[in-house]
Amino acid sequence: MIEEALRTILLADPTLYALVGTRIYPVQLPLDCTLPALSYFQVSEPFNRITGTPRFQIDIFSNDYSQVKQIKAAVENALNGYSGTVSDHNIEIIVPLSSFDSYDSETGVYHIPYDFKIIYRR
Repeated sequence: MIEEALRTILLADPTLYALVGTRIYPVQLPLDCTLPALSYFQVSEPFNRITGTPRFQIDIFSNDYSQVKQIKAAVENALNGYSGTVSDHNIEIIVPLSSFDSYDSETGVYHIPYDFKIIYRR
């Protein structure tokens, strides 16, 4: 699954690993999750028999604003322009699309949702 390839790429980046370790989860964070952490999910995948072009959202969470921005930069550095074969997926390129800053005043958690397009051969 392309989701496994995405997680593998994120885990392999030493800067990102130093910031979040293995706290990179599909769909949502566990209830007792230590921050900072990431979650990821597939937003859409237009149908194509030969090329996959799914859009993913990576959600970045931290209790510290400068840290959430630092993690965003590390995610972007790990994924922007990435190409290669991962988990039997021939990834042609990963392209960042958009992001914005968010803050939940009830929990004190900063959040940046960051969208990426992955283009790969099936």
